[in-house]
Amino acid sequence: MAGWLRRRWSPRGPETPIEALVDPGFVAIDLETTGLDPRRDDVVALAAIPFSGGRPEPGYVTLVNPGRPIPPASTSIHGITDADVAGAPSLGDVLPRFDAACADRVLVGHDVAFDVAVLTRARRRHRLRVPGVVALDTRRLAVALHPSWRRQAELEFVAAQLGIPVVGRHSADGDARMAGEILLALMPHFRHRGVATISALAWAQTAVYRHT
Repeated sequence: MAGWLRRRWSPRGPETPIEALVDPGFVAIDLETTGLDPRRDDVVALAAIPFSGGRPEPGYVTLVNPGRPIPPASTSIHGITDADVAGAPSLGDVLPRFDAACADRVLVGHDVAFDVAVLTRARRRHRLRVPGVVALDTRRLAVALHPSWRRQAELEFVAAQLGIPVVGRHSADGDARMAGEILLALMPHFRHRGVATISALAWAQTAVYRHT
């Protein structure tokens, strides 16, 4: 682990023990979208999968009608077509259910800042409350522990390195579940290095790309 993560730092926010990510747990999330620009692209599928006691529980998974054509380049990645979402609910209908599934718990995802940015823009468009949540990024946390992974830390690479089966790649449900399993696999390594709180994890992920 890079030396900077061992240095003393001044945490902000509540000092919730890292063990709270096991019980009561967290919610792993993932979006599939019309593209990769959080300022312009829209959701075509989303998943919110609660993890409690170190295990995934039934969550909320749905297709979403983006109200616009899905570009072929995006369909080639996630496999979702215009026909698939023709009868799906709009994001405005989906967001209250998604928020209920998350229930103000810690959110976890791979490149989760993208998901949060897309959802924040959608909430503002629909005049919905933007909740203040802690979101942990499994890509950044994996790189904090393994700086040599920085340029190749895609979801399937990190999962494979940690012995986690790659199932349902590029589906909202599959990617959310893998992100949750990755976080659980990383936690013992952080504990071993003296990272004892959720705020310390959040600090590590914001600092990692400034020091690797």
